Amino acid sequence: MDLNQFFEWQRAKKERHVSIELGDPIEHKKVSIWCYDYGLQVGQYVKSVDEVDLEKKKEDEERREFERLQRKFIEQK
Repeated sequence: MDLNQFFEWQRAKKERHVSIELGDPIEHKKVSIWCYDYGLQVGQYVKSVDEVDLEKKKEDEERREFERLQRKFIEQK
């Protein structure tokens, strides 16, 4: 795993943040990587930089909210 790729991803846009945690009391080899975009207000845990797709995650969240609101306001009539 090349952690420099996360550094480059983060530097590509001012609103991005990456948090990397190594190890925990039970699993000392654990690697936890959280990527977040403050502009999109969405984040995700990933194993590689290729998995980061916050735009899609935001779109999926918006679609679910849109469908929820449709059910609430349109389908009630």
